[in-house]
Order: sequence, then C-alpha cells, then structure tokens
Amino acid sequence: MATTQKKQPTIDDQISTLMDKFDDVNTFFIHKVAEQILKIGEMNQSSINRVTIMAEMNSNMAQITARLAKAIRVGLQDMQRIYQKALNDTYTDPRFARALTNAPLSDAAKDRLEQYTRSVSLQTAGTMQNLSNTTAISDMYRQTVDRAVLAVSSGLGDYKSATRDSIRRLGYNGMPVIYASGKHKRLDSAIRQNIIDGTNQIAQRGSDIMGEELGFDAFEISAHARSAPDHEPVQGRVFLKAEFEKMQAGLPFQDVDGKQYEGFRRPIGQWNCMHLAMSFSTQHSVRRYTDAQLAQWASDNAKGCEIDGKHYTTYKAVQLMRQIETQVRREKDVAVAAQAADDDVLRMECQERINKLSRKYTQVAQTAGITPRRDRMSVNGFKAVKVK
Repeated sequence: MATTQKKQPTIDDQISTLMDKFDDVNTFFIHKVAEQILKIGEMNQSSINRVTIMAEMNSNMAQITARLAKAIRVGLQDMQRIYQKALNDTYTDPRFARALTNAPLSDAAKDRLEQYTRSVSLQTAGTMQNLSNTTAISDMYRQTVDRAVLAVSSGLGDYKSATRDSIRRLGYNGMPVIYASGKHKRLDSAIRQNIIDGTNQIAQRGSDIMGEELGFDAFEISAHARSAPDHEPVQGRVFLKAEFEKMQAGLPFQDVDGKQYEGFRRPIGQWNCMHLAMSFSTQHSVRRYTDAQLAQWASDNAKGCEIDGKHYTTYKAVQLMRQIETQVRREKDVAVAAQAADDDVLRMECQERINKLSRKYTQVAQTAGITPRRDRMSVNGFKAVKVK
C-alpha cells in the first residue's frame, strides 16, 4: 500500500506557528484590561478605591508578563528552527548544485555560515527581549485604567460611552512597543518583522558566502508574480557584481545580456523589498526564470483590474487585500475587548465594519483573480454577532 509523503512545513508556515503564540498573549492582554474596565464601571464615586484597582492591575500585569515570557521562550526555539531551515535552503539552492559537485564547500565556509546564523539568532533574540519590555505594555494598561477611573470619579452617567474610545484604542493597538524614535507599533507586528528580516538576512548572507567560496561572479535577483513596479524590470535577471553595486547605489546599470536600466531609489532587499540577490555563476549557474515567464508576470500585473472605477495593477490589488486583512484583525481585536467590557454597542459597530471590510475583500479577490487568505484575518477569541 502506497504511503503519501508528509508535506514539510515552509518557512511561512513556521513563522505563522510562532506568531500564534504571541496572538494568544495579545488576546489575553486585551481581555485582562477590558475585564478590569468592566469592574471599574460597576463602581461609583463613593466605592471606587484606587489602591485596590492598582493592586488588581499589578496582579494582571504579572500574569501578562509571565505569559509573554513563556511565549518568547518557546518562540525563540521556533526562531532557531526557522533560521536553520533558511540556512539549509541555502545549502540546497540549485544555483550552487553544479559547482558544488566539482568543488565541495570547505569546512571554513560552513563555519562562516553557521557562525553568521548564530549571530543573527542572538541579535533577534536580544531584540525580542527588548521589544517585550513591559514598560510600554503597562503604560497602555495604566492609561486605559486612569481614563476609566476618571469617568467614574466624574460621575458620568453613561460610563460605557465615556470609556468606549479607550476600549477601541486598547483593541486597535494591542500590546504596544515603543522604539527609541518614539514610534509605536504592535508587539506582534514588530516580532513578525524581526523574524522575517532575520530569515532574509541569513538567506542573503548565506548566498553571498557560498558565492564567494565558489568564485561566482554575478547575482541573480529572485522573482515572483505581482512584483512592485520599481523592481519588476530587474527581477529574475542576472547582473555582474560591479553592475549590481551600481544598482544598489541608484546609478544606471546593465545586466549580463547588455540590457540597460535606469537607477532606482529603493535598494534590493531593503525598505520592505522581498527580493534577494542570489550569488550566480555566469559559467555554471542556470537562470531560474525564463524571459517568457517574467514577461507573462509583468503583463498580468500591468493588466490588473478595475475596482470601483479605478485601475489597479495586481500588485496594488494585493496590497489593498493585505491592508483589509490588517484592518479586519484590528476590528476583531476591538470586538474582543468590547465583549470583555460588556459594551454591546461597540461590539456591534465593530461587526458592521468587519462585514463591510469582508465584502470589500471578497470583491477585490474576485475582481483581481487573487486567492483570498481569510486565515490572515482570524483572531483568537473573536465571536461574530448578528448585525441588526
């Protein structure tokens, strides 16, 4: 009886598994704060006791911190596996197969690859620990509680209306981090970006080291459908090292076939670019993508679609879908907070926005011919309600 081979998880699969742990902590944080807001609302001017409120907040923060520490501890183990897979993928990259047959990789080069992976792992681990600094998290918690206490102390009749903005802000921002620049970002988004950046660094530097060891003289830019317009002309093409340096500096450059290109501002692999410059030998390597395939991707991208009377390239349509996915997740987080705070009005408002965004998402996916990723809009603890 034939057995089916189990599909190995991709790096994207592994990152999603890692992020589930932080999504759980984020939901726990939102629940704890919103539940305390509900308790404060049940008090009155004479019964409100700030000492008791702060004691409960500190107790909740201890639980939140413990959950976050566990998520980071387990997440770091996941991160090690993700980075090891990124390194292993470099070893098995078909661009190097023919050259490695004639000249196996030296132990010194292998050591360089392993040391670099360890270095990125340590850097990411340190960043994750710093991002989890509870100061920003506790500040968000304290500010939300302070607004609730003020609403009760002021004797406002409609307490839920008075705290609704705080509950919305709580769900929308989730567990926050503050960078040295003063910029705020959600903790889950910050950690995801750091893991992706580390993975790309290992893939890029691993390819560089392999190319240096094997004497490769060029770079091949990775390629994918629905590319951003500035990098679409060069993806899948091969450039000698000197020409690639010109490209990265924003100067005019040419590929190995002699085709000329104008310089562009955004370097390959930077500023949210998902392309990589993979080491390539003009003697041994074979291009991964044909001219016909690259031309077809560019044509399909430019053709795009019409959405609400406006033309979108397929790339722009995908970006719109990613934006909607983010908005839906945030609305669902707000709805989770509203449910914990017993605010049915806010919960209903969130559901109305979610329904509207979901309809828009379906419209864009169908019009652009893009497979929807509704799993990207799931949020732990969210329960839909019927809109009147």
